[in-house]
Amino acid sequence: MRTKHCCLSLTLMLLFCLILFRATAEAEIYIYKDKSGNMVITDSPPDNVEKMEIIKDKSVQSSRSSGFRDIEMDLTEKYRPKSDIEKASLSTVTIKTPIRQGSGFFINENGYILTNKHLLRLDETEMKKTEENIGREDQRIEDYSANMAEEEKQLKEMKIALDEYKSDIERMRDPNAKAKALQSYQRQSERYDFYDAQLRKRKSESEEKITKYQQEKGELTKKARMAQHARKFVVLLKDKTEIEANLISVSNDHDLALLRIDQCRSPYLQSGASNQLIQGMRVFAIGSPLGDVDSVSSGVLSGYDHDYIRTDARISPGNSGGPLITADGKVIGINTMKRIAGKLEGLGFAIPVTKALQEFSQYLK
Repeated sequence: MRTKHCCLSLTLMLLFCLILFRATAEAEIYIYKDKSGNMVITDSPPDNVEKMEIIKDKSVQSSRSSGFRDIEMDLTEKYRPKSDIEKASLSTVTIKTPIRQGSGFFINENGYILTNKHLLRLDETEMKKTEENIGREDQRIEDYSANMAEEEKQLKEMKIALDEYKSDIERMRDPNAKAKALQSYQRQSERYDFYDAQLRKRKSESEEKITKYQQEKGELTKKARMAQHARKFVVLLKDKTEIEANLISVSNDHDLALLRIDQCRSPYLQSGASNQLIQGMRVFAIGSPLGDVDSVSSGVLSGYDHDYIRTDARISPGNSGGPLITADGKVIGINTMKRIAGKLEGLGFAIPVTKALQEFSQYLK
């Protein structure tokens, strides 16, 4: 009886260990956002949470090993934002394309990024302007080359005339006349040498410039062609990590495009209510002006201009595609262009984010 009791106790202990091990190995992880919008990852089931993902801890490991990345958690742990503006900066990215560099931002937690279309594609107006500029430069080079060829022809004729003059001098019998002619020949020969040296120098410099221009033109044409067909782009996160993003859609009516980073959970900006926008309210532009990644400028909402939000917040090249946000970190617009009056910084313009949400609603529901 005692032996049976011991065996029974051992069996129960083994069964308990197996159950415990199995429960531990298949523990559920709950991922959701709290009322403040912060990401929460816990093994305790929360109450009254509508949008929540439940995954096994084994699948968390396998998803990470298969390329899954929790961008929000990584950036939040690294930077620990102390304000709504700093928190919004986690969602702002830099976008590199074959033709230029600009900005963008995550608009939901599934890796979708809003940006400007002109960062990814050359529109018809820009293509036409580029072709016209190239055409003018090609014509200028052609005219310059023709003038250079004419100068070379004149110098060649001058050299032939000098050689004939020298032959005539050698046949002269009068010593005085010959001496004067030699002096004249020497002056003309020196003048020819000067013009010839100047022409050779200008020709060498122009050939170098023309070669460089042809290379740059070829590179520009290549980049423009690549941009018109590119479907993948390099995105830099706040920590300057580079990730590949796929082009999802471009707008036919607005300067808007939608990218997506696959297999990730991303930080994102919540959109501000359009009926709460007040002229004179404080706004902030986040982006990568002039290649300076993760930069913030501030100003006020100046007003509206042909369906654009107008602001005096500093928006420089590279800010295009980045978010215009309110003081509480809500995005209200996509920075898209600026105006400069004389040497003074002018007004910046942003497309209301509501237009982008409507444009890409099939992807962002």
